[in-house]
Amino acid sequence: MTASEGLSRNESLTWEFSNWLHSLAPWELFFTGTFSYEASNESCQRSFKSFMNKYMSDVSWFYVTEKNPNRPGYHIHALIHGAEGYSRKTIWNKWFKRFGINKLEPVRSRMKVEKYTTKHCTTYLTKGFGWYDLKINDPNLWNQSKR
Repeated sequence: MTASEGLSRNESLTWEFSNWLHSLAPWELFFTGTFSYEASNESCQRSFKSFMNKYMSDVSWFYVTEKNPNRPGYHIHALIHGAEGYSRKTIWNKWFKRFGINKLEPVRSRMKVEKYTTKHCTTYLTKGFGWYDLKINDPNLWNQSKR
């Protein structure tokens, strides 16, 4: 018997996704980025990737998009690893000036943020909206996750 037996399909997917995400990296930062405009799912993805490539190109990340609860458009949640040399305040300001309100904070509970982000992945998989992606820049993490 596995830990995911007896769970609903969504709960099982979330559990499996969370375990997979946990195996990828010891995530250090949790990011939520919103947009001052109505960002489509595709725009949300492009904006995040472009931002990360420009300002934090050497870190590893995992993101998931989510529909805004109270207005049209999407926002993003991300987990980040390898950002030791970056100022959270500077990153916050750069996102705010370009896109809008955001929150960048240390991960206090890996399991909680992994479950939270993967919950949105399972919504994408079961309902067909949203998206997720990742980029592993630390070769040690890549080799570790393949074991």
